[in-house]
Amino acid sequence: MTERTWSCMCGNFEGKVTGDPNLACWCHCITCRKATGAAMQLAAWDKDKFEILKGKDDLISYAKDPDSGSIRHSCAKCGSFCYKNLGEARVAPLGALSGDRIKPTCHIFVGEKGHQEVMFPELAQHEGWP
Repeated sequence: MTERTWSCMCGNFEGKVTGDPNLACWCHCITCRKATGAAMQLAAWDKDKFEILKGKDDLISYAKDPDSGSIRHSCAKCGSFCYKNLGEARVAPLGALSGDRIKPTCHIFVGEKGHQEVMFPELAQHEGWP
C-alpha cells in the first residue's frame, strides 16, 4: 500500500498517510483562502490511514466553529498548515505530500470563492463538502 509523508517548512512536524485518499479537491472556503491567500489543494483520508510521525506537541489548533468538528492544526514554530480534523477524516495539504502526484477531482465550497476564477472548471463543483 502506498505511503506518503509530508512535513512543515521547519521540519518540526511530520505526518504520513497510507493508501489513496477518499477525496482530493481544490478547497475555496474562506478559511483556506485566508490561510493561504488562494484556493488550496487538499486530500482526505480516514483517520486510521493517518499518522503523526513527530511534532504533535508543537502544533497550534484552531476551530473557526467549535461545533463543526473542523480543527486546523499548524506548526507553532513556522506557521505551516499541517493537517485538519474534519469529523472522522484527516485532511492533508496535497502540495506537501511526497510520492506520486494526486490530482484533485473536484472543487468544494465554490460559493465562497469570491471573485476568483476557478482553475480547471471541467472538474465537478460543490457548494460544500461532498
